[in-house]
Amino acid sequence: MKTALFLLILSIISATPVFAANGSSVGEASTARIAELYSDLESFDVTLYSDQSEENLSLEILLVSSEGMNEKILSRQVFSVDSLPANAGVMKVGCWDIRNPERGAYVSRAKLLEGKQVLSEAEYNFVYGSNSASRLQVNDLVPNSQGISVALSPREASLFDIEYMLMNGSDVASVTKTEKLSLTSVPDVFSTTWGTLLENNKEYVGRVKIQVYSPERDFITSTRRFTARDNAEITDIFQDETGASATVFGRSQVPFEGNLVFSVYELAEVSGKVNSEPVESTLARVPVLLNNDDETVEVAWSQRLTEGVYRLEIELLGNDGDIIERRETIIESDLFPSNTSVINSSNNRAVNQSEKGGKDVPGFSLVTGITGLVALAIFLRQNRR
Repeated sequence: MKTALFLLILSIISATPVFAANGSSVGEASTARIAELYSDLESFDVTLYSDQSEENLSLEILLVSSEGMNEKILSRQVFSVDSLPANAGVMKVGCWDIRNPERGAYVSRAKLLEGKQVLSEAEYNFVYGSNSASRLQVNDLVPNSQGISVALSPREASLFDIEYMLMNGSDVASVTKTEKLSLTSVPDVFSTTWGTLLENNKEYVGRVKIQVYSPERDFITSTRRFTARDNAEITDIFQDETGASATVFGRSQVPFEGNLVFSVYELAEVSGKVNSEPVESTLARVPVLLNNDDETVEVAWSQRLTEGVYRLEIELLGNDGDIIERRETIIESDLFPSNTSVINSSNNRAVNQSEKGGKDVPGFSLVTGITGLVALAIFLRQNRR
């Protein structure tokens, strides 16, 4: 009896670790985890990390108001993490939409899931509307198709870092970090350009995350939405009676694939009115431009402009055919209309003049006349002798 009881107890003890190992096998097999979490009432970011590549994960994040033992879920967002490469951090970002927030304590909770299995959890506690003001204040934030600018003013001298983020949905399409910036007593503007291509007419979110180190580590964030647009400008033009050129300067990370239209209109001499129909009109493609790129486009008129005053109109058309910029200038030509009698050969010119009763002396008649005068002079000299 004692032997049977001992064997039963031994079997129960030896089975317990096996059960525990099986229950946590999924979590132990995956190294994916939440490496960092930040949140305020405006936006949040979650940095994921794994020692090995992972696929088909999901991320759940909650915003909870916390008053003592009472908690209330204010918002919940879920993102798919299709691919998590090995040894490379992946950041997921988002914006809360909290209307009329109340002062108090809040907590943001994040879970990384594989199916229903929780791989990692994290939470971030913060207080909204406290009396402790940060050493820096965001006065304005302007993201656009070129980049992002933030105006900061100091409450006291500070050293800080800025992360400039371009948010495309829940993904960070571009991030630039500048460290050890400083403000002492006057406001200043800090800017950067986007390091990636943008899609025309697509909405993005520009975000700055500012980290102040003292007296304790503190974060300030600000976000703003914008719609990316192709953009460029004409910086220089040249024109004469033979043609024209325009230099186009790119001002967007949306690839500019527009055109230039050169139109020449003749001005009336007295009234200065412009004829409705152009005497020349040429469409020229602009080479693809990005922000801070420039290209010069040249065109030649089908024929040289004759004597007169002309108005040159140059239109810069965007990717969608919209007019981005229009420039006007004047072309003054002193070129007389061509005369066929001038460009004919000398023989033809002589024939034309003789047919019209002209007074011009043909070339061969001039030679004959000179020869006759020389002969006459020799004859008179001999008679005098």
